[in-house]
Amino acid sequence: MFLRYFTILSLLISSLFCAYEQSLFEEYSATLRTVNKNRATIDDSPLIVVGSSGIVMHRFSNSQETIIARATVLAKDGISALVELKPYDALAQNTFPKLAIVPKSGDEIRLNYLYDRSLIIAPTYEGYKKITDFFTKINWVHPDVSAAYLAKKYTPNPSIKDFNDLCSINLTGLIMFNIEKNGYFVDCASFKVVKTFSLQNTNDEEQPITPFYSRISNNIQTSPLTIGKKDIKDYNSYYKQLLGIK
Repeated sequence: MFLRYFTILSLLISSLFCAYEQSLFEEYSATLRTVNKNRATIDDSPLIVVGSSGIVMHRFSNSQETIIARATVLAKDGISALVELKPYDALAQNTFPKLAIVPKSGDEIRLNYLYDRSLIIAPTYEGYKKITDFFTKINWVHPDVSAAYLAKKYTPNPSIKDFNDLCSINLTGLIMFNIEKNGYFVDCASFKVVKTFSLQNTNDEEQPITPFYSRISNNIQTSPLTIGKKDIKDYNSYYKQLLGIK
């Protein structure tokens, strides 16, 4: 009898876990209702989170469409959501002319764009492993890739601009920051926290690696020619300040 209940409970937990993962970040599509310069409104939805971002698509025909802008959610009230529109430069190509198309009513917006791909910033291997093992539906960019980029730039203290560039290079929509016993999913474009969760049973005795866990973090050094690029002294304090959290 105990084994039967244990099996049922295990299956229930497993199904809830899978449902949680699948509904963590679901892409939301809507039509721009009104557009006024760099502001637009769309229908609100529980899938919309303030601070989340996406793209605006313009359709030329049934088979042809293109990205014409980036969109970030500024506010929502249960009926409408207000989004900010900016040029989309992730695929910028200087050898081609820029599209002279601006967003207008009727164009499609897709929020939570590329939210199935994420960078990960964790202080230890344990934190990195715990997060990546839990969120198996997310395609994680290995921290070695981010560390190699910073090493090439002689930047041991990555800024918001550095993370924006890393997101663009790796085509990711999110950055996961493991700070103390919490995990923060941060939108790449707005750099706003869009999801927070608790990380319990983390080993506090393990020494944090700066600027974050990777197998090549020791190679991220400053250059005598760089100014203002210093090693991070306290991992948690640095990233708390960068994210603007207490």
